[in-house]
Amino acid sequence: MESKRPDHSPFDTENPADETKSDNPRVSFAIPVCNAERFLGRAIDSLLNQEFKNIEIVVSDNASTDGTRDLMQGFSQRDKRVRYIRNEKNIGQIENFNQVCKLARGDFVRWMGADDWLEPDYAGKCVTALDRRPDAVGVTTQWRYMDDEGNVDFLDVPGPRVDAPNPLRRLHLTLRLLQNGELLFDPIYSMIRRDALKRSGMLPVNRWTDRLLAFELCLLGSFCHLDDFLATRRNAREPRKVRIERWHGRFKGWKKHEHRWMLYMSYAKIVDRTPLPIGQKLGCWGIVFYYWLRDEIRRRWKRLKRKMASSG
Repeated sequence: MESKRPDHSPFDTENPADETKSDNPRVSFAIPVCNAERFLGRAIDSLLNQEFKNIEIVVSDNASTDGTRDLMQGFSQRDKRVRYIRNEKNIGQIENFNQVCKLARGDFVRWMGADDWLEPDYAGKCVTALDRRPDAVGVTTQWRYMDDEGNVDFLDVPGPRVDAPNPLRRLHLTLRLLQNGELLFDPIYSMIRRDALKRSGMLPVNRWTDRLLAFELCLLGSFCHLDDFLATRRNAREPRKVRIERWHGRFKGWKKHEHRWMLYMSYAKIVDRTPLPIGQKLGCWGIVFYYWLRDEIRRRWKRLKRKMASSG
């Protein structure tokens, strides 16, 4: 379907994305931060340099103790599209993600890590893709991990995408990609329709928070995909245990193999509250059960192989 706003293209080099007369921006870049002074400037610069100009940048600061406040006050004074909000206390990373999203006003929301950056044509290409696909809840792109020395550790790879019109097919693809760890589906760092996020449960304070939101969004609609490298994520080489404990204080001491069944119970609860016909809900529950069983068999087999190898 063609865009409903055909007067100008976001790819116009002379006047990119100035076609809208709405008071609200079309795209909100939502950045939750905490002590992010070292890399945040690079992230903000990559957004201010977008060819698509009808954007806002919302930064929610989780009570940083470094120079983040001074850095962001400088940006917000120089460009009115930058909004800076500071929490009086650290509310946890997950809740800060949700807060900065709720502060967003754009048609589309794009969460971003404070140490990541985007190519100048990211916003324009993503908005065009979503305008052409009103059925899609979001758009993914190719992306890469890069360390501080400029070494690219791994790239996104070709493969199936969560682009099927049928919610059962989308669910099957989503769980397969998430379970296999393939770098093909990371909706948390993609551009998402704000109304779809409002219809979801957002990011729950849960050890599998990003998987649960990905699961719910795929039931609400498909994701279109751009096969272009438009995003880079910094590879901080941070241990998973450290990263998860930062998400929320209650996760301290968590081990990744504990309570795995709770992930699939949470999936089942999401299906229950999703506005799907009962027949499709039954199909979704069946898919969840299949992937729980698949997960259990694979994990038990790995443990058995380790035990056999250690015993000689």
